[in-house]
Amino acid sequence: MKGGYEYPQKLQGENKMADVKNFGLKGISNDVQLGKSGGRFKWVSASDRYEFTGSDGSTLKAIRAGNVDVQGSLLSNDITSTSISINGDATITGDLTVNGSTTTVSSTNTTIADSILELATGTTGTPANDVGLVIERGDSDNVFMGWDESEDKVVFGTGTFTGSSTGSLTYTAADMQAAAITGTDITGTGTVQFGSLSDGSITVTAFQTTLTDSDTLIGTSGAVKDYVDGEVTTLNSAISTANTNLKAYVDGLDRDDDLAFTGDDATGRTLDLDSGTLTIAGGTGITSASGASSVTLGLDNTAVSAGSYGDASTVATFTVDAQGRITAAGTASIATSLTIQSDDAADNVVALASDKLKILGGSNITTSNSADDLTIALDSTISGLTSVSATTLTDGTASISSGAITGATSVTASGTVQFGSLSDGAVTLTAFTAEGTGISATDNDTTVPTSAAVKDYVDNNAGDGLVMRTSFTADSTENSFDIGTVPNVSGRTYYAARVILNVTTGISGGSVDGMLVKDNAGSGNTLAASTTNDIAIGTYVVDLPFASALTKNAAVSVAFVQANGSTAAVPTAGVVTGVVEYKYTI
Repeated sequence: MKGGYEYPQKLQGENKMADVKNFGLKGISNDVQLGKSGGRFKWVSASDRYEFTGSDGSTLKAIRAGNVDVQGSLLSNDITSTSISINGDATITGDLTVNGSTTTVSSTNTTIADSILELATGTTGTPANDVGLVIERGDSDNVFMGWDESEDKVVFGTGTFTGSSTGSLTYTAADMQAAAITGTDITGTGTVQFGSLSDGSITVTAFQTTLTDSDTLIGTSGAVKDYVDGEVTTLNSAISTANTNLKAYVDGLDRDDDLAFTGDDATGRTLDLDSGTLTIAGGTGITSASGASSVTLGLDNTAVSAGSYGDASTVATFTVDAQGRITAAGTASIATSLTIQSDDAADNVVALASDKLKILGGSNITTSNSADDLTIALDSTISGLTSVSATTLTDGTASISSGAITGATSVTASGTVQFGSLSDGAVTLTAFTAEGTGISATDNDTTVPTSAAVKDYVDNNAGDGLVMRTSFTADSTENSFDIGTVPNVSGRTYYAARVILNVTTGISGGSVDGMLVKDNAGSGNTLAASTTNDIAIGTYVVDLPFASALTKNAAVSVAFVQANGSTAAVPTAGVVTGVVEYKYTI
């Protein structure tokens, strides 16, 4: 022995360790490796604990044992055991997850600090199980307090279910006792017993079978019937006695058997009450009807239908007979609106029931009203007159008489001045000549051409070399531009004589490979078709043989195309000036 360790003896014929019993280790390091490449057992003084690790000395390994008795603290990230018994206190500072079919807590009292307990956590879709609390009662039926999924209600009931039951529980509804129950509706299928019943102002404490004068008791229907029947019997007895006494009194009277009566004619008549019959007949418009103890006089119906006659748009009409009765009733339409017309001949409608007819003064006229009077007055100062019917109207040196103004030094007008003729004393003008009419059609000294008429005449009569011209700068937005529009003078036919394209900045971008010059806004005849080289800087002139007429009042356009000569191209750079020379025939 050395250091308490007995060295094993190697057995002959066998390569194995001998049994070693009752040995100790002393004076070695705090780290012991089990086996040549096995795990290690060590003491960690910084943590004040033992550790079982892998052969690397750092990776913690699990310990498997039949029974583990921990006298102090048990620290572990993973405990796997068939059963764990804790005889002392257990404190779990993290989350506790229990995965099993049943969790049993056996204690005198269970205190839970949580404000909300969630049952059936993880339920998805349509729930199928009743959820709640089960109270175990030994040999008696257990109690369920929870939610009945099939009834969609909170219930209290008793039955043979347990905490492990699932699905829809079978239970018998249990009684519930409370100091007060507050809710919107209270529905009972059995007996509802109350200490008091109140509507907020009257409190009822009981039902009664014998009716008394009380505001705190409610009599049953039997009690009410008994009370009423008793009162009716008493009343009938009193009435019967009174009738008997009255009959005896009348029988003892000395009666006159005749009845004297008269009508509106003041003729006196007598009816023998013992044998005669008094007939109450209805006169004109009145019908009489006899009952068991009465005669009813009724007013006969006429042909008039009951109802209201007349409204906002009609008035009631009636026919009255000699008896003052209405024998016919109807309505007649009345005007509900007033149509007024002013000097402009425009009709305006005034709703008589809701609108107001306003009479307003116009230029130099003022209106006013007082009580039932309407006053229309001419202003003391008159301005803005366009016409005055008078022999002569004089203002200073100017006079208006018979439609002529004389003596005026100047005339200023903010609107249109229309004249029958305009004269400087020597030449008299009667009209203006517009472009559509043309100077050629009004070759005289009595009309004045407009600027458009002058331009059209010059454009179309400046000689044989008529020209359209424009400039275009490519900017990645357009693939064509219009050089100009062919005139539209009646009787003339226009022909292109020459096309000139002056490229001052080379055309590029957008796969551009050539230019086309076409009539009729690009849809007509091709006047010129350029080649690839024609989009470079330079001037390109194409003379034409007057073969096809140009489309009047339509543009001559230049379009950029790709290599196939038809697909449109949108250049990004370049400057072109296009010129078309044309002539016309009559």
